[in-house]
Amino acid sequence: MRIVSVHLKNIKSHREKELVFSPGINVLSGANGSGKSTIFEAIGYALFGVDAKDFVSNAERFLTIGTKRGEIGVVFEPAPGELYRVTRTVGAAGKWLLAKEIGGEFEVEEHANMEETEARIAQLLGLSGARPLSEQFKLVIGPFQNDFLGPFVIKQPAKRQDAFDEILGIDAWRKTQDKTKVLTSTIKAKLDVLQAEVDSKSEQVAVLPAKEEELASLRTQGEIKQAELAIKTAALDQASILLNTLESKKEAIQSVQQEVQGLQERVESGKNYVTTQQLLVEQSRQAAAVVAASTAGKQGYDAAEVRLKALREQEQQKHQLEKKLADLEKEQGTVQAMLDGESRELDLAKASMAEERKRLKLDQEALTSALVEQKKLEAVAAQGLTAAEQSRLMFRKLPMHNMEATLPYLNVALSRIEEIDRQIRERESVLAGSAPLKAEAEQLAARQARLEQIQTQRSELAGRRHSLVEGRDKIGAGACPFFQEPCQNLQGADPADLFEARIAALDDEIAGLDREAAELAVQVSVAQQAARELAGMEQVALELAKAGRERTKQEEEFSRNYAQIAVPALRVPLEEWLATAGVATVSPSELPSLELDLAAAPQQRRDALAQTTDAWQGVIAKLENALDQRVKQAAEPVQESARKLAELSARGEAHSQKERELASAQERAVQREQSVARHNTRLTTLLTEVGARKTEIATFADVERSVKDAEEELVRFQPARDEYIANQKSAEELGKHQETLERYQKGLKTILSNLADKQEELAKLVADYRPEQHEAAKTEREQLVMTATRLTSEIGAIAEGVSRLEGETAALRVVAAEIEQKLAAIEKLKDQADLVKFLRNQVFKNVSAQLSERFREEISFRADRIYRSICESDEELLWGDNYQIVLKDMVDGAMRERSDDQLSGGQMMSAVVALRLALLQTIGARIAFFDEPTSNLDAERRENLAKAFRAIDVGQEEVTEHWYDQLFLVSHDVSFTEITDQTIQLD
Repeated sequence: MRIVSVHLKNIKSHREKELVFSPGINVLSGANGSGKSTIFEAIGYALFGVDAKDFVSNAERFLTIGTKRGEIGVVFEPAPGELYRVTRTVGAAGKWLLAKEIGGEFEVEEHANMEETEARIAQLLGLSGARPLSEQFKLVIGPFQNDFLGPFVIKQPAKRQDAFDEILGIDAWRKTQDKTKVLTSTIKAKLDVLQAEVDSKSEQVAVLPAKEEELASLRTQGEIKQAELAIKTAALDQASILLNTLESKKEAIQSVQQEVQGLQERVESGKNYVTTQQLLVEQSRQAAAVVAASTAGKQGYDAAEVRLKALREQEQQKHQLEKKLADLEKEQGTVQAMLDGESRELDLAKASMAEERKRLKLDQEALTSALVEQKKLEAVAAQGLTAAEQSRLMFRKLPMHNMEATLPYLNVALSRIEEIDRQIRERESVLAGSAPLKAEAEQLAARQARLEQIQTQRSELAGRRHSLVEGRDKIGAGACPFFQEPCQNLQGADPADLFEARIAALDDEIAGLDREAAELAVQVSVAQQAARELAGMEQVALELAKAGRERTKQEEEFSRNYAQIAVPALRVPLEEWLATAGVATVSPSELPSLELDLAAAPQQRRDALAQTTDAWQGVIAKLENALDQRVKQAAEPVQESARKLAELSARGEAHSQKERELASAQERAVQREQSVARHNTRLTTLLTEVGARKTEIATFADVERSVKDAEEELVRFQPARDEYIANQKSAEELGKHQETLERYQKGLKTILSNLADKQEELAKLVADYRPEQHEAAKTEREQLVMTATRLTSEIGAIAEGVSRLEGETAALRVVAAEIEQKLAAIEKLKDQADLVKFLRNQVFKNVSAQLSERFREEISFRADRIYRSICESDEELLWGDNYQIVLKDMVDGAMRERSDDQLSGGQMMSAVVALRLALLQTIGARIAFFDEPTSNLDAERRENLAKAFRAIDVGQEEVTEHWYDQLFLVSHDVSFTEITDQTIQLD
């Protein structure tokens, strides 16, 4: 499994970036803020499904500033020759797609949802599908930079245990035990509830026999009441038939009486209608007479009204003509005034323009002469400034200006040479004491063989002692354990005396062997320590040779860089420039001439470089000041010429502005002449229109008098017109009123005839009806109804009682059945409680601790070898109880243990790196990410860590077997450049 490449678009600082990775170790290097960690975050987001909010507080901050959508694509190879590409978008409606390469093209696999996509990717990566990929990445495969130490430095043991149980995936057992505690309480609570329900419902079921007896009694009473009700109901039906017949007769009489009364009322109303209509007919006849008398006056009024309307229109036309005449006379005065003003202004403008033309011509001639002279002066000053600036530019290109850029490389090389010299001295001193260690290491095999022999002897003696103790216990009573009879060998002696002497002898032999074994264990430990130190010295010898080669390489690098700023390389170009620059501030004799001794000590060379650099900086400062003064002096004439040219330009602009103003004045004069002509034309037109309007007004001279005569006629005919209009409607309704009167008279006769018929019918009905018989029938029926109602009520009460008792008995039977069910449920819950108790006490309680111990033993074994390689020490790394980091070593012949605050920052970081590598190997991860793993490590530990990574990569047995396909590191340390398969520089 390996990651082939990653492509980022609009992700943080990477607007468009693609990186290709090699198998083995890949190192990402670059300045802070160059986006190194973003590469790992992008891989975690796309390949492992980590939420963007786990990297940043807001998912939008995972995008490049100013963008709304980003995309990450990761191509990976789960098996040789098999390529997949996973892409995931950032932003609204994000997608997570997996595609397989087929025929050179990636084809997207169809997945129902993101969970199915995650399960498929986990299968391809060879990781567990039981835990989310994001958790496996954040906790183990690629912990974030700030979380690298993470749970390793948690002070509280319980919290640290919870964190690592979660990382190892064994927290489920402990969580199950915690959660089943609630289950136990829940089962007990259910048992209590069920038992309480059974107890309470048992009291309810006790009344069931009494309820059934009461139900039978009520059913008997109900049958008796039903028979009595049937008899009363038959009698009630006969009484109801008789009563209905009598009610019908009475209702018929009342109906006819109501009709007779209605006809009488209609007769009275008809008489009133006839009287009213006769009055209306008389009024219409009188109105017709008035209308006939006032018709002539009405017609005279209408004729006068028509004539007045026509005269009013003529009067309106006269007023409109008078208004137009006034407007024309007003406009005539205005045009005449404008014409007089325009004429005066035109004469003044022509005289002023002639004078301005003469003055502008003289100014133009003077300005042209001054401008030509100033142009010549400006060209001379510009040539002087160009020469001064060119000389300063050539000076700044001299090699001595590169001194500041080259000097840091020289100092770094000297520092590295000093460090290498120090390491060489230390390693040589270490190698000087190797002879005693070699002699001590040669005794290791013999001492180990003797120790194993002693341990074998002790085991045999311990077995014999155990057998004696067992025999003493079995025969302590003097009876044979097989034949159940007194032992014949004792012959009355005390059984304890036969065993105590032999057990004491064995104890003495075992104690002697223990003492010898303890001494040999110390000697073996010393020999082992000597062997480890001797093996370390061989590594020191190899490192000493490597340091010599690196020192030679650094000296060559120093010489190559120093050649760029040596005295000849700086003096010759400067002397050539001084010969042509004309600068007398510094003479060639004042230039630095001291050469650097390349064989001197690094500190001496550093001091000599500082002295030479200060001298050259002084020369550069003097020459810079001189050149700046010369450029400043050459710039003054140019600036003065520019100022004067600006003044002349301003005068020229003012002159042009005046010419433009003169042209504008000329245009305005032409426009004014055209305006005078238009005013003359308009004045002539207005005089013609005023005469025409006066002629039209003369035709309407008598219109006011005619209007007055017409108004007097209207007043004279007004009374006759008013009487005509007031009586016209009543006179027109005379025929309609007469017709209505005849219809009302005929209707009155018909109503009187109907009234006589109904009165005769009413007399017959009254003769056939007897009120006393009706009252007797009604009383009898009411008594029967009361009796039937009482019986019905009693039967209903009995039925309700029966229904109630039936419901109660049925409910009690259900309760009895429920009691049986609950008793069965109680037994079942008791069995469940016993099972949960057994699982919690015998399974869940122990599995988590056993798995933790097994994992810690396996991881400690691997991490110890890695830690020893990183630190090059005899300290033993253990992952103790509650996942506490423990370092063990021998101090003055005694075992020493240190943990937590007793460890330095470098020891803690080295231990965490070793444990994380071992943890990754244990869970079966084939790729891993380390973000700045060299924090808090000194130079030597960083180099050792790099070697450990390479040793794991090639699978050296003294470190660990090769278990990963790819390892990704973010680091600024140059130590990793020698062990990496690929270094990617991000700028």
